[in-house]
Amino acid sequence: MKTTENDTQAIDRVHKALSRIAAVRGMDGRLVIDVPVMYPSGATAVVEVERNNDKYWVSDMGHGLVETEFVAAQDFYASAAKKIADEFAVQFDGHSMFALWVPEGRLEAAIVCVANASNQAASEAIRSASEAKGRKENEKIFDRIRSVFGSKMVIKTADIAGRHAHWDAHNVVVFPNRQKAIFEAMSLHANSVSSRFLMFSDIRAADETVSLNAMVKDIETLDEKAQMVGDVANIVAMSATDEDIRKYAMAS
Repeated sequence: MKTTENDTQAIDRVHKALSRIAAVRGMDGRLVIDVPVMYPSGATAVVEVERNNDKYWVSDMGHGLVETEFVAAQDFYASAAKKIADEFAVQFDGHSMFALWVPEGRLEAAIVCVANASNQAASEAIRSASEAKGRKENEKIFDRIRSVFGSKMVIKTADIAGRHAHWDAHNVVVFPNRQKAIFEAMSLHANSVSSRFLMFSDIRAADETVSLNAMVKDIETLDEKAQMVGDVANIVAMSATDEDIRKYAMAS
């Protein structure tokens, strides 16, 4: 197949683009590779390669762990990293993801596996930390809602059917007429926002009489994506008065 001038220009542009997102540089006698694998923060993975005779050592230099430290999720990293390392056939020493004694013919695979394992372990740890934080917040919300409606009307968790799935709803008020109100914790984290949006959208599609409420620390700190939850539910501040909470509970 003949290569045209346009093809040559396109290939040149692709090569330049790749040089910007993936690069190799020397550092203190080692090779450091920028890999186009993105961590939750938006930073890209960096992998270190060292040669020992005809074998190579490939490491993420602990960058996955560092990624979790930015959002105080480091306590969840070790368990996630051990599991993910097994899935990618690499190793984890409590700090770094790495591959030992890699033959030259497997070097590309080792670089890709270490970078992706590091990214996925960080993502899993951050997700677990967000869920743990959500559980603590839901415990606080349960006490708050129970103080408004009384213990007989408030259920800590309940299975609520949506149009497409069943959901473990928290802090569910059940009124004498069987109408329900759900008060779920929501943080600023993207996982928390997206899971609340999916949950509320599905429940609303099945039953519009259920009052859906996302409880947040401060409404003013919500970004545009978090505010989208307001299209399918009420967004309620933790500082809301008892009267306001009752109004939200009755609003569907």
